[in-house]
Amino acid sequence: MSIVKMNKISVIGLDYEKEQIIDSLMKMGVVEIIDIGQNNMSEELERLVIPDGDEDAVATFENEISRIKTAIDYLSKYNTKKKKLFEPKRVVGPDLLNRIINNQDRLWNVVRQLDEYEEKLSGLKAEENRHLNLIASIEPWRLLTIPVDIVSTKSTTVLFATVPAAVDTGEIEQNLYEQAPESYLEVVNRDNDQSYLLLIYHKSVEETVSGIMKQYGFNTVHFKGLNGTVEENIKRSSKIIDDIEKQKKEIDKSISALADEMDDLQVLYDYLAIERDKKQVLSRLVKTDKVFMLEGWLPRDESEKVKNHILKHWDVVVEIREPEKDEQYPILLKNNRFVKPFELVTELFSLPNSNEIDPNAFMAPFFFFFFGLMVGDAGYGLLMVLGTGIILRKFKFEGTIDKLIKLLFYCGISTFAWGALLGGWFGDVVSAVTGGAYTIKPIWFNPLEDPMKLLIWSFVFGVIHLFTGMGINAYKQIREGKIVDAIFDTGFWYIFLIGLMLLLAGGTFAVIGKYMAIIGAVLLVLTQGRSEKNIFKKFTKGLLSLYNSVGFFSDVLSYSRLLALGLSTGVVASVINTIGTLFGFGPFGIVVFIVAFVVGSLFNMLINVLGAYVHSSRLQYVEFFGKFYEGGGKAFEPFKIKTKYTNLDDRRIE
Repeated sequence: MSIVKMNKISVIGLDYEKEQIIDSLMKMGVVEIIDIGQNNMSEELERLVIPDGDEDAVATFENEISRIKTAIDYLSKYNTKKKKLFEPKRVVGPDLLNRIINNQDRLWNVVRQLDEYEEKLSGLKAEENRHLNLIASIEPWRLLTIPVDIVSTKSTTVLFATVPAAVDTGEIEQNLYEQAPESYLEVVNRDNDQSYLLLIYHKSVEETVSGIMKQYGFNTVHFKGLNGTVEENIKRSSKIIDDIEKQKKEIDKSISALADEMDDLQVLYDYLAIERDKKQVLSRLVKTDKVFMLEGWLPRDESEKVKNHILKHWDVVVEIREPEKDEQYPILLKNNRFVKPFELVTELFSLPNSNEIDPNAFMAPFFFFFFGLMVGDAGYGLLMVLGTGIILRKFKFEGTIDKLIKLLFYCGISTFAWGALLGGWFGDVVSAVTGGAYTIKPIWFNPLEDPMKLLIWSFVFGVIHLFTGMGINAYKQIREGKIVDAIFDTGFWYIFLIGLMLLLAGGTFAVIGKYMAIIGAVLLVLTQGRSEKNIFKKFTKGLLSLYNSVGFFSDVLSYSRLLALGLSTGVVASVINTIGTLFGFGPFGIVVFIVAFVVGSLFNMLINVLGAYVHSSRLQYVEFFGKFYEGGGKAFEPFKIKTKYTNLDDRRIE
């Protein structure tokens, strides 16, 4: 249970063998190839080498991968195969991989067809939208019986216009009749916003008509490009839209016929992504006309295996060395099956750097312990164990999801145990259903009846947690040869703080605590200012250091959240049970109880599981890690085969 020790590997080989060596390292998947960079080279070496890499080849692969990804996403809408929840990646053997790669022209033809279909569909959709918009714009004029392309005759002018809905069209008509009797006004349609008008007048009264219409917010409408009546134009556009729909359906059928190619496209995508990664990693290397050089990190116990493999197959120079003092290397954690899932908590905060210890082995038991206490219901714990257990048995996960589900499985066990200890079984469901005739008694005590007891124990657990963090810090100092610092900065604080806590216990403990507190305080005053040269500053700094005890006890108070969350689960569950039993246990009451119990319990469990995860993490990040942890490590990312859709058999990937 520790940080895996790393070695640095350097390889110098012939340039024409470079791709074979890169392929081999990718298949082994245990070397993180680092960017050598000219900043890390000596001036003499810098003059001899140039950066490696082929940006054009990488860009070509990126473009091809993007096109295939677009095709896959497009075909996924037409794929009728039902994908199971948490379905693992399908395994592609060498024979199938060979066939797909050797016949990829067929798949590229599919991609080109999809591009063409997409272009056609885009054009059809644009045309369809144009006609839909046209219909929407001329629909208010549908009752107009004259062709819209007629705008004048030899002696008359024809206008189509709108005025605001608030305008009295009768008044307009009256004014036209009185001032320009050689005119005709027809209200074609009205809506909430405006009135649609047809106006015909003799050209001799044009100036008079214009003057009248300006008074009423007159707005001319032009039907550019339209011939015939509005009704005829709507019918024409509707027919075009129907034809477009038929064309779209035909194209959809053609695309559906290609849906079976999606599986092969996924294989090609993963293969090209691997080839892209091989080209991309070259930019981290340097070369001359004849040779290349790469550097990387690999686990110490893999070093000889990798070195022997490379030397066996190629004429190269391989150097493996341990990190120099204070040289940071990428972090790979190695923990047992129980601790492994709890690495997720640390990863979300920060990985340890290579100079410190892995905190997960110490943190995991406390997270497990606190999470269960915060939820504190055996019924919810049982559901968590059964649910996550079934998922883990039925599906195979990797990475973060795998860790999260296993973490919830273990925390479900803790929740079940704490629920049994504190008497929480879906709250007080047994008592609620039986009217108090039967109850499940807690093995330890009921926190709803004695919350102060749980609060005191929460503080005790907090002190143990904090003291453990201080102890780990002392261990780090001892490991670094700072034994005196460990005694002065941790040992003396143990004496002082334990003494203060014994003072609160009363009786004989208080007497012992008094002397321990006095001795501890004196030792701290004498040692905490040791870095200062001036004796007055030494004493002052030592005296002021006692104030840090306030910070310690404020940290202890943070553990009251164990009580708060633990009580909230039980209280909410009891409320849910009470609501469920309000209507008795007749037919209607049973239905109400089942609905209230199921919905309420699921909500209560989910919200408290989330709260327990967040607050358990906070206790680690702030109170625990704050005592000893630095973090800042970079995750070990070996150069290996990475796929999105499938697991490719690497015997073909050359």
